[in-house]
Amino acid sequence: WNNPGHFFRLRLFIEALVAAGERFHLVGLLRRKNDWRGRRALERIGFREFVYVEDERAMPIAKFHDAAANMLRGVSTHEELLKLRLPHDLPTYVWYDTMLKVSLHPRPPLTDPGWCRTLAQTLRYIALYEQLLAQRQVDKVVLSHPWKSEWGTLVWLALSRGTPAYHMTNFNEGVRIRRFWSRADYLNPVEHLPWESFASQPANVRARLVEIGYETLSARSTGKSSDVNARHAYQPERRISDRIAARQFLSGQTDRPVVLVMGHVWYDFPHTFAMANFTDFLDWAQLTLDTARQLRDAIWLIKPHPTERWYGGFSMSEVARDLPEHVKLLPVDTDAVTALACADAVVTVHGTGALEATAAGIPVIVGDRSYYTPWQTVHAARDRNGYIELLGRAHDLPRPDQVTRDNAAACFALALGEPPPGAMRMSCDSLQWKLNDQICDLLFHRPERLAQERNQLRQFLAQTEIDSFGTFKLLRALQ
Repeated sequence: WNNPGHFFRLRLFIEALVAAGERFHLVGLLRRKNDWRGRRALERIGFREFVYVEDERAMPIAKFHDAAANMLRGVSTHEELLKLRLPHDLPTYVWYDTMLKVSLHPRPPLTDPGWCRTLAQTLRYIALYEQLLAQRQVDKVVLSHPWKSEWGTLVWLALSRGTPAYHMTNFNEGVRIRRFWSRADYLNPVEHLPWESFASQPANVRARLVEIGYETLSARSTGKSSDVNARHAYQPERRISDRIAARQFLSGQTDRPVVLVMGHVWYDFPHTFAMANFTDFLDWAQLTLDTARQLRDAIWLIKPHPTERWYGGFSMSEVARDLPEHVKLLPVDTDAVTALACADAVVTVHGTGALEATAAGIPVIVGDRSYYTPWQTVHAARDRNGYIELLGRAHDLPRPDQVTRDNAAACFALALGEPPPGAMRMSCDSLQWKLNDQICDLLFHRPERLAQERNQLRQFLAQTEIDSFGTFKLLRALQ
């Protein structure tokens, strides 16, 4: 990804390998030969060989159009698209979600030629990376985006060969790295600690993680985080913390229970956790709205994802139309704390809001699997019928007890917590080139923080028990 934050992380990663005594040859992946900015950045890190994944002279995409067209022949529904079988059993949703991302739409019509075009591109990427992996002894794959087909295909093929892959990103003020060992890991891509590993931690560590979780949630709600989601989700200047006042303001009443439905970014890779109960987020929203229309015992508040305008494209208002009086569409900039203050239950598919709501003592329904489902902090739907049944009981669900709330807070700390005190901090990649000043400050004025981060990364890469760099750093700070 042509972002200064990614080149910075990549340099740290490579320096950590060098510090560990590893010797290697670097092969850089770029989209096109005219990407001179990306090439220069990689060359300064030490790359001398490059693969241009969109260079069609070596492997023209026209060779794959017929195969793509044949695969799509006879497909009559979007559900059938997701049942197509791709080479190497690549999850079909990698291609499906890529089409959503490219078109900026939650479900492009079947007549859109983009379906065939993106499928042909996916087949080409598979062939390209088959060749690359066959010609070289690849030891590690390091990428900024492991889901879009141009990169997800490489991650999947590498894992199929037993080659580990590393997803590097930056959010909540810190460098985040998720290591994948197998195809199963690909279904749980978010940095976190599995429930079993958390439960096996010493009691004092678990207790401290709970405290950090609540502290992180409180700090995040101030809206001062550089994280793009937090910046848009929290509006402290318009906040209503009082429950009765919030209910009156958002739902227009205080008598009936309130169910808050928290939306997602429509086309931002909805199948990240191998979603199976819904075709996509549009399918989920339509089913949720159709069900809510019939459930008049509660007021249903539909909250668009806070970054809906930032991403652009489709909006919740395009599907939440002609609503009955007990179903209301909230403005996209509604403060998340105000919305939670008035809620008796929260509904989402696999959003972060589920952990925030549970930690606040609100029962949560999630429509599909997520990394926190095994923590048993939410009511997770087994299938579509189970989801509809849960919606029918939404306003009667018991509030989570203190243990459940604490577990949600601990999970939040592990998956979304900021770096521990004294650790290196870095703002969200969404700031783009504004990150250059922070990077220069670290390089020239805080070399000790940089050295500490590099050393911790070296230690992380040397061990195999924890596959989340953020979690590794946090646990080391607590020991």
